[in-house]
Amino acid sequence: MTYYVNPKSLKDSIKRDYLKASEKFGAEIRVRILEIIEPYARAVIEVNAPKELLRALKHLGIGFSKEPMSAKFSFRVLVQLLEKISEGVPVGIGDRGNIVRVDISKPIAVDDIRAALYLSGQQLLWIDLVGNQIPSAEFIEIDGFPVPTSETKLYDLASILARAFNKRVEHIVGIIKARLQKLMADEEAILMPMPEIDELFRWSVLVEDEQLPQRAYLDLTGLPAVQQKLALEIATNMWPYDLVVALPYPWRSAIKLLKRGHVTIVTRDPLELDVPTVITENRVVKRVMIEGRNISGEIKCRPLWKIASSFL
Repeated sequence: MTYYVNPKSLKDSIKRDYLKASEKFGAEIRVRILEIIEPYARAVIEVNAPKELLRALKHLGIGFSKEPMSAKFSFRVLVQLLEKISEGVPVGIGDRGNIVRVDISKPIAVDDIRAALYLSGQQLLWIDLVGNQIPSAEFIEIDGFPVPTSETKLYDLASILARAFNKRVEHIVGIIKARLQKLMADEEAILMPMPEIDELFRWSVLVEDEQLPQRAYLDLTGLPAVQQKLALEIATNMWPYDLVVALPYPWRSAIKLLKRGHVTIVTRDPLELDVPTVITENRVVKRVMIEGRNISGEIKCRPLWKIASSFL
């Protein structure tokens, strides 16, 4: 059953929390934009929910109507109502004592190394394109990505390289195997040399006989941009755990390669990056898509890692 929310009900942030929480019990919230005057939008809020759930929301002070009721909403309110959190992690305390959460199933940009460490689990690959030191003593520096020993993962790697070099997957698999087995003469004549693969080994993007520790640190500074991008693409697609990438500036072309969950980008001016969530010194900025338009909502908060450090 579809009803329209009385906008006056949503002036209270707690009632917005109630409405948002109703999604866990089967409600569907929709926003219809009528007009945008940044940072506000005139909109209608629709809720489709079972009668029992609507009745419970009414008891909590949220009014409904059978006819559309439009009002001017801030982008922050609309983002709060529309954001979908698949894997929520608390990151701070809001200005009314509420817990602020972010979704780690989507890329997050930060300007503080402590934030990146907080958001990451035990199995972590830290890629440094800035030239910083290893973030903590728990990390072990690696020379490059080890060539997979399993046939399936080797084909996965070859598929990434095949797209980049416009070559056949089978040809790249054969080249890598021949190199690892140190095959000469007849095999090389059949496969033909491939300079692009040689460059990956020369710059230690790919390495032999390397093991990935639980917390690995890889320094890519000094590599040509082509090799850096390939390394990022390999990491994004081959590394199944948390990934942190430290960038010297908001490198937009790199962000296009990092469209996956459990990725944190550390850089100055993270708000310049097109990611769903940005965490800065004292605020969280969340972005959602409404009717083909990307809007942002800002939440002031005290980050948990700063609160913890104040007690040390």
